[in-house]
Amino acid sequence: MTIVVTAEETPLEQITKQLNKLINVIKIVEQDGDNFVARELALIKVRADAGTRSQVIEAVNLFRAKVIDVSTESLTVEATGTPEKLEALLRVLEPYGIREIVQSGVVLSRGPRDDQQQVKTP
Repeated sequence: MTIVVTAEETPLEQITKQLNKLINVIKIVEQDGDNFVARELALIKVRADAGTRSQVIEAVNLFRAKVIDVSTESLTVEATGTPEKLEALLRVLEPYGIREIVQSGVVLSRGPRDDQQQVKTP
C-alpha cells in the first residue's frame, strides 16, 4: 500500500509512529521528491448534449485525455497526469457540468522495482 502525505518533519514522525502500531505494517519507506514518479488517474463524467459535445471533446483532446464512453447526455473521460494537470482539466470542464468524478492517486519508485523496499501488507 502506498500512502502519500505532505508534512513537516514532526507530523511525519507522528504518522510513522502510528503506522508502525498497525499489525499488518512490515516496513515503512520514506520517499523524497527525487525518488518517485507520481501520476493520478481520473474518470470524469461530463454533461454534453449534441450542442456542446464537440467543445467538450476539443477540451479533452487538449489535455491528451480520452473519451471512453458516450451517451446522449454525457461523455465519460479518462485522464492521467499530475494532480495539477487533472485540476486544470476539471476547471476547463466545470462550465459544462461535471456529473461524477472518480480519482485515484499512485506513487511509483524510480528505477527497477525492489520488493525489499516496498511496504507489504498481507
